[in-house]
Amino acid sequence: MAERARLRGLLLVGGQSTRMGEPKQLLRLDGLTFAERVARSLAAVTDDLLLAGAGPLPAALDAHRRLTDVPGVPGPLAGLLAALRHDPGAAWLVAACDLPRCSPEALRWLLAHRAAAAPAVIPSRGGRPEPLLALYEPAILPHAEALALEARPGPRALAAVPGVLTPEVPPALAAAFTNVNTPGELAALASAVANPAPPE
Repeated sequence: MAERARLRGLLLVGGQSTRMGEPKQLLRLDGLTFAERVARSLAAVTDDLLLAGAGPLPAALDAHRRLTDVPGVPGPLAGLLAALRHDPGAAWLVAACDLPRCSPEALRWLLAHRAAAAPAVIPSRGGRPEPLLALYEPAILPHAEALALEARPGPRALAAVPGVLTPEVPPALAAAFTNVNTPGELAALASAVANPAPPE
């Protein structure tokens, strides 16, 4: 049985936050910034944690190494590709900073789908791939490099690579895969946290 690649965590912090109007990674929920919340979840299940992107960070994350996005590649693929190039022999568990309810439980569910022949595990919600909370093995690198050369390189296209697994996110973990892009979504999240729904 082939030995699995080392598992490293990658927090993407390079987004423009255009719709939010302020850096999403610095927004707070329950006293912690979004970036800190996601970083804690990643650190709980990986060997180490790196950051990618040029966005501002809370001081609590200053000790983590930061990778520079690949120049000329737009969007989150630039950070993912930076990590894959930085350590092409590692598997990367990737999460965007706008997923404040990302949890170790959700990440363990994702990792449970890891398979030797699969170049990535990209969960789906309603059939729509979620590439910014996903696992990328070393074998995905050539596909990411090829995608970066396309006119509009979105990482969701990596879900179509042969062998990539796209398990459907169970309802109990849906919140972990829900991003926050607008002030309205932030307000709804704060309300949901302050007034949790009673158990069924």
